[in-house]
Amino acid sequence: MVKAEPQILVAEADETLRQLLIDTLIAQSYGVNAALNDLDALSAVQAAEKVDIVLLDLALPLEGGWRILESLHAATITGVVVMSTSGAVTEKIRALDLGADVYLAKPFTLDELLAHVRALLRRMQPPPEGSQGTIRLGPVRVDIAARAVTVNGKEVVLSPKEWLLLAELARNAGRTVDPVTLLQRVWGPSHGQDRNYLRTFVQRLRTKLEEDATNPHIIVTVGQFGYRFGPLSMSARRKRVG
Repeated sequence: MVKAEPQILVAEADETLRQLLIDTLIAQSYGVNAALNDLDALSAVQAAEKVDIVLLDLALPLEGGWRILESLHAATITGVVVMSTSGAVTEKIRALDLGADVYLAKPFTLDELLAHVRALLRRMQPPPEGSQGTIRLGPVRVDIAARAVTVNGKEVVLSPKEWLLLAELARNAGRTVDPVTLLQRVWGPSHGQDRNYLRTFVQRLRTKLEEDATNPHIIVTVGQFGYRFGPLSMSARRKRVG
């Protein structure tokens, strides 16, 4: 069976940059579609059988890229890379809160963009053997194989990045995972110090999973050492006592 090439939608207002991105992605053997404004982008996502990644310019004509970002949560998208000339922290946080996986401030290098694309596409690979069980913690059930999570039997909709972070914590239930490890495994090797990303997504998960996000019991902060899914495991307790 011939493996289908990953499909990427380039939604960029600047014609020169848009063509550069298209040429670069095609040279990497990706399938590429282009959108000149937000309506084109929404139509492309809705009409296409499959879009794996959206490269989204927040300055798109008409109503802008924010409209698209707010609409993509219902689509089957592996990842969303937001591109913006602003670079403001408030805009970056808003984009991440709305479901963006990566925020790139212009100008950025093509190598950096391609690295993010590769990292996002790695999600499409099946999880390694032995890591496909179901983890239960109180009302929360995390099914690794099905890539699904429920709370009190009701399915919770997660963005791709939220799922990756939750799955990494759930696979290590009862053990503290340090921030650098989480960042590198979820966002890629170059993101070991981007702790704002991690804090933002942890808070998003808590809002969706915890009975009280201000007093978390599912995703617990362990001081400066990282985060833990659930209570400390018995083996970790024995090590601490020893």
